Amino acid sequence: RHALRSFRVRPMSRKPPGPMSRILAMLVACASSSLALAPGPPLTPRASEPLLVATSGEADPQYGLLKSFRFDELRISGRQGLPGGKIDAHYSSRYWLVSLMNTHRSLVLRRIRSQLVFNVLVTCLILGARTVGFRPAVPITMHTLLGGFVSLLLVFRTNSAYARFWEARIIWGGVKNTCIDIVLAICANVRPRAPQAAADLVSALQLYPGSLSCQCRAEPPDGNLDPYALCLRMHKAVALAAAEVDASGPDRRDSVGVRLFELQLSRLNGDIDKLADAAGACSRITNTPVPLSYSRHTSRFLTVWLGTLPFVLAGAVGARLTLPCVIVACWLLLGIEELGHLIEQPFEVHSHLGEVRKLKDSESYDVGVPTRSLANNIVLGCQALVDLKEPATPHSPPPAAQELQEA
Repeated sequence: RHALRSFRVRPMSRKPPGPMSRILAMLVACASSSLALAPGPPLTPRASEPLLVATSGEADPQYGLLKSFRFDELRISGRQGLPGGKIDAHYSSRYWLVSLMNTHRSLVLRRIRSQLVFNVLVTCLILGARTVGFRPAVPITMHTLLGGFVSLLLVFRTNSAYARFWEARIIWGGVKNTCIDIVLAICANVRPRAPQAAADLVSALQLYPGSLSCQCRAEPPDGNLDPYALCLRMHKAVALAAAEVDASGPDRRDSVGVRLFELQLSRLNGDIDKLADAAGACSRITNTPVPLSYSRHTSRFLTVWLGTLPFVLAGAVGARLTLPCVIVACWLLLGIEELGHLIEQPFEVHSHLGEVRKLKDSESYDVGVPTRSLANNIVLGCQALVDLKEPATPHSPPPAAQELQEA
């Protein structure tokens, strides 16, 4: 509005501004507003929000690991960096100018550059043939009709790939919740009664996320430990805990605490079965690709449609605009197809880290599910809960209870 107002106050001539001048002024105003919405300093939580830190600003040693666990979650999602680090710009409509200027660094563009070069060469050959008199009259009706079918193929292809990505993320979210539930049950119920069984359970549970990550990546697990073997170890640890309770004597076996402990052991067995089911679900996604015939036909259809597009555009928009139009169309359509290829196997983030210029241990949601980062986050959260101790704050009993104790 400020740009339009200044344009009206100080016109270059007595004639009113034309439509092109008004459009230019609006573009300048939009650009200035987008620069004004640039990301500012990192946001800090308000004092009213619950935090796992002391009110003085220094981290409580008791909650140090839990604080690191929460920061690690935000780092993986790209919403917050580590303390003292930079914040990754999350996708938003405010970053459209940054995204447009970083197009040359796009992973998708680098992966489709061979197809782009091929279509550019085909377009140059067709335009060169027109200069020597070869000008076939190709109607635009065929491309108009087939354009809808190309769009449907690309939509179905991308939707099926994204469904696999989302299913993988749901599985890993369930793994995290189940591991946290098991650790809470171990700390609250198993460790006071069967410390050796609790230690065995925790050691096997902390190895499970990394082993599942290796299975998703088709890599040999560290220490030759399979997720199913770790689930078996956890079941044996639960059986050991039950045996320790049985060895306590027949008199204590009928107490309410022992019955509650047996119920907790039964729930632990169910949670361990969920971890085994998650390993099978991840294996299903890894070993079952999208039908290859569907992917091949989509690629052939798109190649033929884009390869014959210069015949139509040369007669419609002229030789000068044909090449830019073909490049833009190829970049958009081939990029959508390549997005489906990237997220079809959601666990192959490690194979693209070099292309997106990421470090080995800094996976994010750029091209898939960051299994290694999620596994490390789960282990960190489990270790934080295992090391968590109750605060030693003496509390006085209620007055009635205190009088009863004195009596």
